[in-house]
Amino acid sequence: MNLVDIIKYLESLFPKENAYDWDNVGIQVGTLNIEAKRVLVTLDVTKEVVKEAIDKKVNMIISHHPLLFNPLDKIIFDTPRGWIIKNLVKHNITVYSAHTNYDTTDGGMNDEFSNLLEMKNVKLLDEIDKIGRYGTIEKMHIIDFISFLKDKLDIESVKVIGNDDKIVETVGISGGSGSKHMYQAKMRGCNCYLTGDITYHTALDAVGMGITLIDIGHYAEKIFVKAIIRILSQQFKEVQFLASEVDTNPYKNY
Repeated sequence: MNLVDIIKYLESLFPKENAYDWDNVGIQVGTLNIEAKRVLVTLDVTKEVVKEAIDKKVNMIISHHPLLFNPLDKIIFDTPRGWIIKNLVKHNITVYSAHTNYDTTDGGMNDEFSNLLEMKNVKLLDEIDKIGRYGTIEKMHIIDFISFLKDKLDIESVKVIGNDDKIVETVGISGGSGSKHMYQAKMRGCNCYLTGDITYHTALDAVGMGITLIDIGHYAEKIFVKAIIRILSQQFKEVQFLASEVDTNPYKNY
């Protein structure tokens, strides 16, 4: 079995065509025409993750966030990205990324979030962008919901915008940079909306509209790792799928 067999199956579930035009999904570095033995799954591809991949002698890294977003006009080995590319090639490690195609497809990121948060009556949040979910949860005070959220997503902290003294029942969620979908969440009757990278002006709009926003950050998308390993290990039992042990979160809480 080659790496291409794994990727064909992954793309049958999360087609590349479902990615946004600005995104760069698929193979980033290397070849799929090599034998599949060990695969490392990670949220991000950093120097530390590549070192881990080398140490663990993997054939491929599957990441959520692409290593390469924009075309390169030069590769300088002394830069972090240049070092990564040089060592990936040197050690014959392929990198493949499933990003917004995973976010927008049924069974992907936002369904994983919905399941973790035990949401009921889950529906598509934004029908135009085909992203996000909204549904109901057991009624609870928002402070209790925040504790529940942090526990379920295994994150240390969140940012809260708006009223933090309310009962939450209808929740919307969109992983990644989903600020603009806050307006759809309000129209869907959500009294709380979860996403990352909430801009200052969106925050002001939220306060004016009476919807509470919770910024869970990008690192909450690490749920991608366990989900992909679960999916692929069921299909390819002869391949060893490993979860990266590197904490790639660039933000630290003090």
